[in-house]
Amino acid sequence: MATIAVGRCHDLKPPAPRGRHCRLHSVAQLDMIHHHEPRGDADAAFHGGGLSPRRRTQSSPCFTTVGATHVVHAAAEQQKPAETATETMEEMPRVEVVAGRHARGVRELIAEAAGAIVSGTRLVPAQGGLGGALLLNDGRSGEHVAVIKPLDDDTSADDRSSSGYAKEAVLREVAAFLLDHGGFASVEPTALIRISRPAASKPTTASIQRFVAHEYDAGELGPSRFSADSVHRVGILDVRLLNIDRHAGNILVKNPITDAPTSKLLDLVPIDHGLCLPEQLDDPYFEWLHWPQASLPFSDAELSYIASLDPFSDAEMLRAELPSLKEPALRILILCTTFLKRAAAAGLCLADIGDMMTREASAMEEGMSALETLCKECHDSVHPHLPSFPAPPPPSSPDGDGVGEGGAAGSSSSSVGGGGRRHVSFGHLRGDEWAAFLERFERLLPAALEEKKRAVGQKP
Repeated sequence: MATIAVGRCHDLKPPAPRGRHCRLHSVAQLDMIHHHEPRGDADAAFHGGGLSPRRRTQSSPCFTTVGATHVVHAAAEQQKPAETATETMEEMPRVEVVAGRHARGVRELIAEAAGAIVSGTRLVPAQGGLGGALLLNDGRSGEHVAVIKPLDDDTSADDRSSSGYAKEAVLREVAAFLLDHGGFASVEPTALIRISRPAASKPTTASIQRFVAHEYDAGELGPSRFSADSVHRVGILDVRLLNIDRHAGNILVKNPITDAPTSKLLDLVPIDHGLCLPEQLDDPYFEWLHWPQASLPFSDAELSYIASLDPFSDAEMLRAELPSLKEPALRILILCTTFLKRAAAAGLCLADIGDMMTREASAMEEGMSALETLCKECHDSVHPHLPSFPAPPPPSSPDGDGVGEGGAAGSSSSSVGGGGRRHVSFGHLRGDEWAAFLERFERLLPAALEEKKRAVGQKP
């Protein structure tokens, strides 16, 4: 039976001076299990300046670099003598798929990744990647197979020597794929894996995503080359997830079919979803907000897809697949999907929907978005005794770990910058209070949508 050799699997980070080899299970021995992690990391809220005079559109990088990236080598081990077979099996690391194992394309992705390692390959740092992203290359063809983003749960404010991603960011990468039903927005297969070895003190958790073959990102070509359908589909996903960092660099342009005409419009692939599903209403960054395609009406197929979305079923699915994803983030999913469904049914286009979610900015201050204003009104009318802006948590550490275990009221809110801005938050609401808020929200939303339609000159 062939064995797979990868770099030292204690932390999925290669030793600095030279590579090492250890043996990994064959494809048949990849385990599929459920994921159970303790809750405890908080969301990191990011926002910046603006491209538009009224709307913030300057994004921040998806992740913070916390350490240097090294290279790890992998190669197929030579067959061992029979007398060492038992020892070899005992030393083999285990690769477990802990979330997403039944989703489209995941089994094929894991099999291809394992096959690449067997063929003799290496993990190399992603060019321009932040947080320690690694590329898995095929040992024979040299082509990229997958992107691996190791979770670094040891990083603290006083320790920036390690390299990896905050836990919540890794979970959101997988959540975005699981929520892209049927590949509607073309999110590539993504799974949460755990690599463990008997000699290691603890296993390594990482996301693995199929690599997207591309030559350009959206910023290198400009929107005139993109199909309206593709722009709409990426935008629909971003609205559902309240993506606060959809910049041009994480929208890849698919390589066109070789015999396709040069005038053919190109399709897009969204990547890097570590800053979606925040735990409070935040100012999103939508690169597509001012693209002309965003102002076109949704197609019948897009409207049908939006109407079919069930935010409560989606939230239940994420609770089962990613139990460490916090409840306030799931409430943001429910709220934003509900908003999208009602807005699309009312006749608003993608640009109008994104505009209602984006804060107005002036030289002196930043106003609340239309969605935030509506949510605050609904909250205060249903729960006048509760603050809609709970006290902010302690300042976040570089990896976004701003709160400890326990997540009491206000654990999903935060302050921004020196001004101490507070976000509309739902983490402090009990189940019945959250249900009452949603009922009020759906009751007041139609009037807000009609007001928006009048503002943009549409017929009621």
